[in-house]
Amino acid sequence: MDKNQQLKELAKRLNAKFKPQKLLSGKGHFNAPIMLVSEFPNAEEVAKDKPFLGAHGKILNKLLKELNIPKKNIYFTHAVKVSKNRNELPHPKEIKQFSHFLREEIKIIEPKLIVALGNTALRGLNVKLPLLNIRGRLIRFGTNSLFTTHHPSTVSTNPTLLPEIEKDFKQLAEAIKNLA
Repeated sequence: MDKNQQLKELAKRLNAKFKPQKLLSGKGHFNAPIMLVSEFPNAEEVAKDKPFLGAHGKILNKLLKELNIPKKNIYFTHAVKVSKNRNELPHPKEIKQFSHFLREEIKIIEPKLIVALGNTALRGLNVKLPLLNIRGRLIRFGTNSLFTTHHPSTVSTNPTLLPEIEKDFKQLAEAIKNLA
């Protein structure tokens, strides 16, 4: 079974398990060397079936463009695939319910590098280390490499973090160059 079929099968199982909630499955190139794991989609992203819309999407697009990181080299997904109300974080049990599906998604895509944006993404990947301890660094993650930074939405609510996330993305660009 090819990757497209495997992802469709995974989406089917996700939809069956989390009925009647609307989910946002991963998007992007199936053979992308980079998988970007966000925390959870907002309502607009779920409705339009497209990740990274709104203020945090603009921040992410700007960071990627400034560093010449083509979106075609990235597979975008979420740790929790259902929308949350503004200012509501997923409950740890909810993150755990989705983490098995995220691990399957990683096995299907087989990225060289996984980029976790925010604490919820780290928890979805079953990483117990705090974001602040590993932020901006490349670490081994099974057969993959893992890079972590703040979620762009934290920058929209706390603009003082912009220099940190810009520095992290510069380090990410260097890590990507070293992947080749």
